[in-house]
Amino acid sequence: MVHKIGIDFGTTNSLISVVSREGIVANFDDINKPHPSVVRYEGTQIICGRKAKEKLEVHGIGVIGNTVRGPKKLLNDDEVIVDGRTMSPVDVVTDYIKYLVNHAKDGVDEGVADFTNAVVTIPVALDGRGRQALREALLNAGVYVETFVHEPLAALYAYFKEQDDSDNVIRRFTGKTVLVFDWGGGTLDLTLCKIINGSIVQVLNRGNNSIGGDYIDEAIVHFIEQKHAEQHGWTEDTLLQRNPGMKSRLLESCEKAKITLSSKDKTNIFMPDYYQRKGEESEIDYWISREELEAISLKIVNQGIAEIETLLSKDHANVDEQTISLCLATGGMVNMPVIKRHLREKFGVASLHVSKHGDRIISNGAAWIARDNLNVSLAKPFELLESRNSLLTIFQANTQLPKRGESIKSKQSMYCTDPRDGKALFDFKRPAVPGKSGIADPRDSYGILSIEVNPEFPPFEERIEVQVTIDENLIANVNGIGLDMGKSNSIEYYDLEFALKVSGVQAGTKSIKKRITLSNVKGIRQGLIIRANVTEESKNWSLVPGELLNTVNKLPEFRYIKVPLTEQQRTEYVRYQPCSRCGSRWAKECC
Repeated sequence: MVHKIGIDFGTTNSLISVVSREGIVANFDDINKPHPSVVRYEGTQIICGRKAKEKLEVHGIGVIGNTVRGPKKLLNDDEVIVDGRTMSPVDVVTDYIKYLVNHAKDGVDEGVADFTNAVVTIPVALDGRGRQALREALLNAGVYVETFVHEPLAALYAYFKEQDDSDNVIRRFTGKTVLVFDWGGGTLDLTLCKIINGSIVQVLNRGNNSIGGDYIDEAIVHFIEQKHAEQHGWTEDTLLQRNPGMKSRLLESCEKAKITLSSKDKTNIFMPDYYQRKGEESEIDYWISREELEAISLKIVNQGIAEIETLLSKDHANVDEQTISLCLATGGMVNMPVIKRHLREKFGVASLHVSKHGDRIISNGAAWIARDNLNVSLAKPFELLESRNSLLTIFQANTQLPKRGESIKSKQSMYCTDPRDGKALFDFKRPAVPGKSGIADPRDSYGILSIEVNPEFPPFEERIEVQVTIDENLIANVNGIGLDMGKSNSIEYYDLEFALKVSGVQAGTKSIKKRITLSNVKGIRQGLIIRANVTEESKNWSLVPGELLNTVNKLPEFRYIKVPLTEQQRTEYVRYQPCSRCGSRWAKECC
């Protein structure tokens, strides 16, 4: 049977995997490693992968002369200048994907893989523009993206598929909390998941794109060069020139040394003819120890571990690390003994699992998702906070998210309950924990959409049409317009949490409008609270602030239909009246 491929397009390295008759096959490069995400342009010649990386003289992400390293991080740019030539980042990624696919075709038997359709993994922090650009680049390379899936979620599914009885293992984890800690060369991604009713459900995601393992490699290079300078008594004024190509070779050696020091206490870095000098001054020859490596990487390692603490903190997931049943650690960085030690201290030996296939587990997970034809669904309901803390469910949890060429939509007619500041505020939320969407359960906010309305209108007079669309890139696009003034606004949310239904009946696409009322603000996370002033209910005067309703009752058109104030509205009205004795409003200075 021919199966779709799984693609892990990484900042530092990339890989294609496919499920064959014999099992999972990952298409490594010629030295049995993932392909470096590097593209080099030499005239009309395009060089990709390891051959391009070996020619790099300078370390870093982005455009380096005629070479682009980590093109995924450039997807949000309109253009890049490569060796004096203006290029689109989409075109650079297209060139690299073509190389990746062609190399995979050469290494896979014909009739095993469908290279025109793929499940593609993305970092949790890749926004809508980046996803759209990546889909376009893949399409230009002849690959249709069937669906995107977060990299840590794909890694977790691959972990379960690696087990002898994956279905039984998943059942054993039902109701338990799992943390995926994916630290590679370019990014650190964390996903907190729960196994609920046969689904792997994301609780909360967190990503950091500034502390990848590549920064440690660069720090090692600087350390080695500094030690060599000290050995020969060089000062900052000493004129030094490296021989062509030697900086990239030293960088490669430092990367290998970092890996070697995972299992050895010391390793030698030897680089003859590094500098344009004579004798020993020309060659790098240094034995670096594990202790030195840990000192070099201390700051970056501490930053990475701190990301776990932030994710689990009371202000975010509010999860005790002792309740984590499994910490799945993947990516090249987690093989460093100092990082393993930190993870063991936090989660214990029994709960920590450092993947032996960290270089391929993400692409393997994407390939298994493609092979098993799994649908990505919403982990949590997508809700709208209405006036007076009423919550309207726009899309319910388990709503199947769109695949290629699809979208799901929901349209509401809303009314502004308090137009005095000329703004209708839409606050979109989701429960902090999957499966807990009751009145008292805390909510997290996606963000606020503000739409201009006529401040001269009474409450409920101006209707606002709002449409929420989740597209094939798994982005929630919200568009709204006030029908009187004709002012529109839009916003997109890319930080949706996903779920994978791995057993039982697949989730449906139906959306259900469901309203619950929060009796107070305990269900809202701490911090500044934006008070929503919109509702789907026309003429429900109990939602209008008391001082405003009292003003409305004095309007000529309300002369014969005065609206009685509720107890809460009367209290609000009284609070906003000036003091009858001193004229001050509600304040400490009032008499």
